[in-house]
Amino acid sequence: MTSLRTSAAYRIAFTYAAAFAAAVLLLGIAVYLAADLEFRRQRDQAISEEVADLARERDPRELEQEIAGREATRPTDSFGYALFDLQGRRIAGALDTPRPALGFSMIVFQDPVEGPDAARAKAVDLAGGRRLVVAVDSEAIEEIDETILTLFGIAFGVVLVIGAAGALILGRYLRARLSAISATTNAIIAGDANQRVPVGPRGDEFDVVATGINTMLDRIDGLMENLRQVSSDVAHDLRTPLLRLRNELEQVGKAEGSAERAIELGDDLLKLFAAILRIAEVEGGGLEQDFASVDLSSLAETVCDGFLPAVYDSDRTLSWSIVPSISVSGDRELLAQAMANLLDNAIVHTPPGTSIVLGLNAVDGMACLFVADNGPGVSPRDSARLTRRFFRGEASRTTPGNGLGLSLVAAVAHAHGGTIAVDGSQGLRVTISLPLLQK
Repeated sequence: MTSLRTSAAYRIAFTYAAAFAAAVLLLGIAVYLAADLEFRRQRDQAISEEVADLARERDPRELEQEIAGREATRPTDSFGYALFDLQGRRIAGALDTPRPALGFSMIVFQDPVEGPDAARAKAVDLAGGRRLVVAVDSEAIEEIDETILTLFGIAFGVVLVIGAAGALILGRYLRARLSAISATTNAIIAGDANQRVPVGPRGDEFDVVATGINTMLDRIDGLMENLRQVSSDVAHDLRTPLLRLRNELEQVGKAEGSAERAIELGDDLLKLFAAILRIAEVEGGGLEQDFASVDLSSLAETVCDGFLPAVYDSDRTLSWSIVPSISVSGDRELLAQAMANLLDNAIVHTPPGTSIVLGLNAVDGMACLFVADNGPGVSPRDSARLTRRFFRGEASRTTPGNGLGLSLVAAVAHAHGGTIAVDGSQGLRVTISLPLLQK
């Protein structure tokens, strides 16, 4: 099963969620900076208005009284005031700070409760060398900034949770739609050519792809059916006249050697078309519904016992090593035919004195049946082509056969959900691997 890390559907969904979260983060930073800048601008504007209002007082005594009055009536965390003389001494106001430079600046003052604290201040010079300072504690803006950051952090966490949940839901949806296509293709590979990809009523992109795949599968199924039909028709149409030819030649009598040879050729042609029909039947699929439990160990021993006289008559030896109680789900007749073809292939294409071995064991949930000989073997190039229809290596062109024996073996293996492997490096070894019967 595909994991979250390797799933393209989840990767797309989480990439979208991450992009959305990044956009929210950038927007939050932009909002925070804009809000902080606006608060500071408003604070500076309020300080400038307060300074301008106090600077209108021309009388020094009245200015000092105005500062004292404002300090007495306004909250302690609002404005702070200080009036300095030319020597830098504070002569009015409770703002405990050294005489600052002109204009806006950040100052440090002594807070009666918190001690040294930062404030935003503006200083202007008045008549007589005096300097008026109005300041606002920075703590208020810092608290607002902290509140904004806290709220944004909570909101961003909620966005991340919602984004992750949405990514999981979206990934599961995409995966489900893609799994429907994958399940259909796997079913077709397994032999159920009638399966089609489900098409929903919405007509979205997945439905368009599903419709296209179904159309393609219908086209392929039609072509394959035509091919099977043509092959079957050719074989059936030729079978009848060939059978008549054989019957007519048989009437000629045994006295004429040419007639006997013609009969043999007719028999070979009939065997050829019978093999073609059998392969077409196996590759056509639909055999699984008739599968039953087959004791492959017992079947292999029966086939070996049946072939033993023929092997000895051909001046070859046959031995077998069969692990008992190995069972598969399949067609007993087809499996027996596959074993017989392997043994017959070993007899026909090896010289006298060759040792032939049939083995059966179970490895990693698969029943592995092999037939090996110590004959001349085949080249690596021919090994990859031995299961093709009508293929015959250079060394076997003078021996009887039609090149369909291993093709039928491969068709039987694939029809049972198995594989076939050919190794011709040291003699010839053909291995069929079939899934073990689940008990």
